[in-house]
Amino acid sequence: MHDPIDMPALLDRALALSDYYAKRARFDASNAGSSVKKGIGFAAFMHGAGFTGSGEDHLASIVTLEATAEGRVRVLTSCTEIGQGTNTVFSQIAADALGIDIAAIEIAQPDTASVPNSGPTVASRTCMVVGKLVESAALSLRATLEGAVGGGVDFPGACREYVQRFGPLRASSQYHAPAGARWDDERYQGDAYGTYAWAVYVAEVTIDVVTCEIRVDDFVALQEVGRVINPVLATGQIEGGVAQGIGWTLFEQVVWRDGRMANAQMTNYIMPTSVDLPPIRVFFEERAYAHGPGGAKGIGELPMDGAAPAIAHAVSQAPGVSITHLPITPESLLALMEPAVA
Repeated sequence: MHDPIDMPALLDRALALSDYYAKRARFDASNAGSSVKKGIGFAAFMHGAGFTGSGEDHLASIVTLEATAEGRVRVLTSCTEIGQGTNTVFSQIAADALGIDIAAIEIAQPDTASVPNSGPTVASRTCMVVGKLVESAALSLRATLEGAVGGGVDFPGACREYVQRFGPLRASSQYHAPAGARWDDERYQGDAYGTYAWAVYVAEVTIDVVTCEIRVDDFVALQEVGRVINPVLATGQIEGGVAQGIGWTLFEQVVWRDGRMANAQMTNYIMPTSVDLPPIRVFFEERAYAHGPGGAKGIGELPMDGAAPAIAHAVSQAPGVSITHLPITPESLLALMEPAVA
């Protein structure tokens, strides 16, 4: 791990934002003799961004930008918009690198008949890896334009002049591993990821020790993810990941029968709704990553990692049991508590 990270500072800030120490003392004092107990727990963790090992090298992703005579710019990439904000983020990155209005950016449909292979939309790589290629291609296109027709003119006018004089205006960028990054496929050693996102999550819970029901009352999610490209979308990514993590931790019990999932319907596979979720308070620490667009890292998978250990830590305090299995359903919590009661 080459990039600096101040985990003590991250931990201190998360515990301060959640008022962890005061609540822990208050809960310990009030839980004695009560059938409704409170707990607060935290988890410190990280998640790699991009494909593991030599994955990105093998993909050798490519992004292309093309400018029209009217001064519009199309971003050609195989990454797909599935609600996570890819089109918005790519538009922001390209517009910022070109110094033009975001309204002039168009994201091409990811049809492989017309866009280059920039890899799949997975592995917390879209913004960091492919977004960096968008940024590099945009800077290359800008340099080509300025070198051919000079600077100091409006972008649409420069594009029109270039296309009239030279023809299509395009620029591409292909992935190359950052300098110094090495991975040995034979020994499975080296730089497993280009970089890591880091986080500290704090969960506050209420446990009814009679019914063994668990409710998450408050959740603080603090993460260091490099520079945040779009605060609204980044916050939404974290909120959605935490919500999914809460479902995995408390509700989503997969039942197998004869090699098949027996509860594969919305009526019997329990997932949290909005009323089952706490306020999810999202905070960011920003430390620029040199090889991400504008300093950004990947964050898509990060929030799924921290909810379960933070909640399990909180739940274990109140009834004094050790959580070793997910989900923590009322039935499983009762089974853990029975030996203590006996």
